[in-house]
Amino acid sequence: MSRRPSNTFPKLSWFSVAIVLAIFVAREWQEHNKTKPTTKSQRSRSSSKSGGARPAPQPAASSGKDSNDGNLLLGNPSNAGRGEDNFLLERPQYSLSYNRSRGGPNWVAWHTDAQDLGQVDRLDNFSPDPDLPADWRITPGDYRGSGYDRGHVCPSGDRTSSREDNSATFYMSNMLPQTGDLNRHVWADCEGAIRDIVRQGNEVYQIAGGAGENGTIAKGKVTVPQICWKVVVVLPEGTDDLSRINAKTRLIVIGIPNVKDERLVNGDWRSYLTTLDKIQKATKLDLLSALPMKVRSALGSQVGAGA
Repeated sequence: MSRRPSNTFPKLSWFSVAIVLAIFVAREWQEHNKTKPTTKSQRSRSSSKSGGARPAPQPAASSGKDSNDGNLLLGNPSNAGRGEDNFLLERPQYSLSYNRSRGGPNWVAWHTDAQDLGQVDRLDNFSPDPDLPADWRITPGDYRGSGYDRGHVCPSGDRTSSREDNSATFYMSNMLPQTGDLNRHVWADCEGAIRDIVRQGNEVYQIAGGAGENGTIAKGKVTVPQICWKVVVVLPEGTDDLSRINAKTRLIVIGIPNVKDERLVNGDWRSYLTTLDKIQKATKLDLLSALPMKVRSALGSQVGAGA
C-alpha cells in the first residue's frame, strides 16, 4: 500500500525557522536600544564611564559631539583632537584637552546645574587617568614633596550627586599644581560662590585651566602654571541654552597668580576679576567659540560681576 507523504516535517521546519528569526529580530532590537543616545533630560552620569573610564592603550578619537551633557556646548577652545599636547578626552562629568608635555590639562570644560549638587562626601581617591596611554599618565605620587597641591580644575564639589561622579573628578588629568595659598583659599572660595549661584536657580558653563610656566615638578613631567583662570557663563535654568546667551548674559572671569602670598589666603576672589579678552590673550585659546561673533565681542571686554 502506498503511503501519503507526511506534512509533519515541513510544518515543523518552517515553525523552527520562524522561531529562529523571531529570536534574531528581538536581539537586534535590544542591541539597537542599548546604543540609543540619551537626551539631556534623560542623562545619567552614573554610567560605566562615570566612575572608571575604560583603559585605552592608544588614544582613541573623540566622538566629536558637542552634546556631552553640555560640557562642550560653548565650543572646543583649542580644537582638541588626537594630538599628544592637545588631546580631547571626554567623559560625562567634564571634557578636557590633555597636554602630555605639560602633564596636565590645557583646559577643562563642564556644565553644572542643580542635579549635579548632591550629598556625596568628597572621596579623595586621586588616581592616574585610565583613559590615557600608560606613558602619558601622571600619578598622585608625582606631586609628593613638590610643595604644590593637586588642584582640581573641575571641582569635586561640582559633582556630588553620586560617588561615580565625584570619583571621576579625582583623575590626575583633571589636576594642576596649585599653591596651597591659592587652592585652599581664594580659588576654593570662588568655586563655592559659583555653586551658590547654581543653588539660586541657575545653571553654569565653566572653562578653566592654567597659563604660563613657573617651573616644573615630578622630574620635569608636570608644568606649574603661572596663573590659574576660569570663565563662567551664568544662565537661569532653562532649555536651548546656546540661543539664550546674549550680550547681557552674566559672565564671571578670573585670573589668579599661582604663588605663595598672604593676599591669596585672606583676600577676596573678586579682586581677581578680569576680562575674557585678557584670558584669551594669555592662553591663546578660542573661548566661547560656539557663540556668534557679535555676542563674543560684546562679552569679551566685560569685567564679570561677582557672586
